[in-house]
Amino acid sequence: MNWKGCLLILILSITGFNLFGQDQSRRIKVEADGYFENGKYKEAYQYLQKYVQLKPNDIEARKQLGICHYHINNLAKAENFLRYVTANSKSPDLEAIFHLAATYHAKLQFKDAVRYYKLYLKESKEGDIRRNGIKDKIRRCATGLKVKTLDELAIVENLGDKVNSYGDDFAPIISPNFDSKIYFSSSRPGSVGGLRNDQGITDNRYGKYSSDMYSSVVINGEWTATSPLSAVLNTARNEVILDFNPEGGVMFFYKGNSLAKGEIMTDTFNTESQNAFPSKFVSPMRPENGDSYPFFFKDTILVFSGIRNGGYGGLDLYITTFSNGVWSNPQNLGPEINSAYDEISPFLAKDGRTIYFSSNSTKSIGGYDVFKSKYDDIKMKWAPIENLAIPINSAGDDAYFRLSKDGLKAYYSSSRKEGLGKRDIYVAYFKALLNEQRGVSNPIVFTEVPAHRRKQTEGGLVMETPNGQGTVRTTNVPVFPEEEIIEYSFEPAYYSASDEVLTPSNVKTLNRVVKLMKEYPQIKLLLTSHSDEADPETFRLYFSIKRAEQLAGYLSDNGVIGNRIFLRGCGSNYPAARLKTEAGINSPAKKLNRRIELEFYNTAGLPIRTLVERKDIPESVKSSMADSYLQDVKGLSYKVQVAAIKQMYNSPILFRYPNPIVESSGANPVYRYTLGLFQTYYSAVQLKRELEKQGVTSAFVIPYINGVPATRDDTKIYAAAYPDLLNFIEATE
Repeated sequence: MNWKGCLLILILSITGFNLFGQDQSRRIKVEADGYFENGKYKEAYQYLQKYVQLKPNDIEARKQLGICHYHINNLAKAENFLRYVTANSKSPDLEAIFHLAATYHAKLQFKDAVRYYKLYLKESKEGDIRRNGIKDKIRRCATGLKVKTLDELAIVENLGDKVNSYGDDFAPIISPNFDSKIYFSSSRPGSVGGLRNDQGITDNRYGKYSSDMYSSVVINGEWTATSPLSAVLNTARNEVILDFNPEGGVMFFYKGNSLAKGEIMTDTFNTESQNAFPSKFVSPMRPENGDSYPFFFKDTILVFSGIRNGGYGGLDLYITTFSNGVWSNPQNLGPEINSAYDEISPFLAKDGRTIYFSSNSTKSIGGYDVFKSKYDDIKMKWAPIENLAIPINSAGDDAYFRLSKDGLKAYYSSSRKEGLGKRDIYVAYFKALLNEQRGVSNPIVFTEVPAHRRKQTEGGLVMETPNGQGTVRTTNVPVFPEEEIIEYSFEPAYYSASDEVLTPSNVKTLNRVVKLMKEYPQIKLLLTSHSDEADPETFRLYFSIKRAEQLAGYLSDNGVIGNRIFLRGCGSNYPAARLKTEAGINSPAKKLNRRIELEFYNTAGLPIRTLVERKDIPESVKSSMADSYLQDVKGLSYKVQVAAIKQMYNSPILFRYPNPIVESSGANPVYRYTLGLFQTYYSAVQLKRELEKQGVTSAFVIPYINGVPATRDDTKIYAAAYPDLLNFIEATE
């Protein structure tokens, strides 16, 4: 063969090879596009990776590869590809710009995210359907910059690959009977229905897995591999576990052809043939109309999300109660909780006052964030919602938040980009115990508070300052000219966050007290100790009186007899200054609230006047609680004693009723715990009877004169000035 023939064969071979290569790359790209367009990003990524090796200059393929990396949680690679595309495209590529902004958002790089979101707005046209959503994303980035400065409430960790999958894992529910077991839902390989399209038909190529219900348990300190629930419960449709009743005997779950509309079912775990299959749950919820995310509280109370007439926009939170065989009409939780956006996955804590939920409003930092609010029994309204901040929240969707019984941790699902799949199950370990899980309230749920308050008011329970006080005129007491009276003023003894009570300043004050009380032996001293919210709620009363004991100990060591000193611990019930104001955290409030006030009694007939010197607090940060308490205890009042013990009284009773206080004296180290603050004896008796129904058999009523317990002889002396004392005397003779 001559050289011309050889050349022709070579040219034909090269041409054939090129055609083969082009055909191969075309087939790979077709496969990649099919998976990409159907949201199968992991599969699309595998083909695109091969394609760009053959076609390294195809900028469209590089963009798709960057978007795939974003969706399969490879943010660093997503950033590299998308930055390359935005820098090398001949005209602005809006899809690349959007996903680059989303990548920075997911990495919590809010300023960079805003820069590219704004670039998208600049380059896009007014009719672009993404524009309004991007404006909200910019607002959420602004929220993120603020939230990043907040204290971290917990340590958050992914439950790992023995629980989570590369699919979609969500809706964790803690077992009501075993703290070490969780149930959850997942769309993953192995689901009963297999891969199906939106019409429910098997599609092994572009189909998606329906969700089934699973469980996992901790053994030897580690989560075990997940186990699906029985085939009776998991079917080819979508099943999502919703909740259990408090005893764990009934499971509620969702069943539907899609996750948007279906039915709520119940299962009693009964193995008898006639009752083996789940039945439909009958309630005011209408899942077929979009009602979702039910949470059951105390069996007869249901909180859920829904879109109904009169709502605030999007999904709102509603509550309904079961009584006399019927559910009440759902009640909207109001504008303090709900917004123009979506509020979902509610959880009501054990106290019946603290609600957790997720919202995608612009107060979030990404998609859905977990928020918290507490119902104020006095104002009968919800406090402003609080974002639980980073790391509990992320730029993804954080939802299905459920606290453990002990209030030390919570389980929830999150689509944050450091996870294994679309959503993963996470646990948050709180740095401080959440008191809302420690005990029940009275009444047990916030919806009953208005009626309970009306009943208390009718019974005479003092919630505000009384209208007037009586006075007692004494006779045969020397009266000194004004110029002969010596004034003694004493500031409260402030203590530090580290509980340093006997500071040099306070010791100086105590030395003046010792001198005064030695000079006038009839004088008695009341030390009233207040704290702030830094102490665990359960210990606040006890910790506060223990601080007062340090002052009493110093006085006793320096010659003041113990029976002349009375101690009172009020906990954080009567702050002098508000810690949280419109301007933010009021740091000086901590010092003002950590105080022990000194008041002197039995000074009649002495040429002295004792004053309590309180700091002037600006009205903008001043709390009315301290002044209200001082006003309430003037004149005659009644309290109900519930315990007298030598140790801390650890009972939830103290959190169910207002004005809990602990008292003792320097001579008798017995702690007397009291509740309530009443103007009339019969109002106090009403509380006493209610406490007896709660099992407090030792409760009895104590009258107080100007905040000091009155003895039997005292009541007879003061009865003329306070006629209501006659009711007490008659009943207790």
